[in-house]
Amino acid sequence: MKVLALDFDGVVCDSLREVLATALATYEAMTPGSPLIAGLRARHGDGRWHALDLAGDPVIRLFTDLMPLGNRAEDFGVALRAADDRVELADQEAYDAFHTTFEAAWLERFHRAFYEQRASARAIDPGAWIALHAPYPAVLDLLRRRAGDATYALVTAKDRRSARLLLDHLGVGGLFRPDLVLDKETGVSKTAHLTAVRERTGAPFETITFVDDKVNHLLAVAPLGVRPVLAGWGFNTGREHALARRCGFAVANTDDAEPVLFGGG
Repeated sequence: MKVLALDFDGVVCDSLREVLATALATYEAMTPGSPLIAGLRARHGDGRWHALDLAGDPVIRLFTDLMPLGNRAEDFGVALRAADDRVELADQEAYDAFHTTFEAAWLERFHRAFYEQRASARAIDPGAWIALHAPYPAVLDLLRRRAGDATYALVTAKDRRSARLLLDHLGVGGLFRPDLVLDKETGVSKTAHLTAVRERTGAPFETITFVDDKVNHLLAVAPLGVRPVLAGWGFNTGREHALARRCGFAVANTDDAEPVLFGGG
C-alpha cells in the first residue's frame, strides 16, 4: 500500500493564529524595545498574545509571506526580525542570506523559548489554545474518505503532545498509527522524518507521497525518491506554486487534491 506523509501546519490544519501568537510572545520576551512589538501593543493592547485578535493587522501579511521560506520554530523569530527591521526578503535566496546574520545561540534560544511559550499557553487555557487552530474541511474529508487507500503518516516540527491533541480535536487522530506521528524530536529535517517513515512502514521511498506547504522541504526530500507535492491551500503564495512547478513537483489544491494525491494526477 502507498504511504501518504503529511506535514501538519498549513497542510492538515490552519494554525497561523496560534503560530503567530506564540512567535510574538517569544519575540517580545527576547527583544526588549522592539518597534514591531510596540506598534502591535499600541494597536491591540497589553493582553496575552494568544487572547488578542490580530485579524487584519499588517503584521499578518508580513509574517505569512515569510513563513514558506523558513524551516523550524526559530525561523518565526527570523521572520519577525525582518518585519521589525523592515528588511524585504523577496525569495528563498534572500531569506537564507538574512538567516546567516543570526547567531546560532540566538536561534537556539528562540527555538527553545517558542516551545516553552506554546506549552504555557496550552496549559493556561487548553480550549482557547485549540480554538486558535482552524481545520481545512476539504482536506480532512478527503483523508477520512480515502483512509483505506494509503497508510497515513504525520511528519511535523510540532511537539508530539500538541500534534496528537490537535489530530484528535480535528477528528482524524484515529487515522494515524501512533508510531507514524513523527514530531520535532525525530530530527531537524523532513529527510529524517521520511527516513523514519520508510523504516517503520517498510515502504520503499518511491511509494511515499510527501505533502508539505514549503518548497524548501520538498527540495530537501526529493533526492530520497519520494513523490513531493506542494499543498496549494497552505501558507504559500503564487511564488511558491511557480517554484514548485519549475522543480517538477505537483501542486495540489483543494479541488484537485484527490486525483493528485491518490490517483497519481
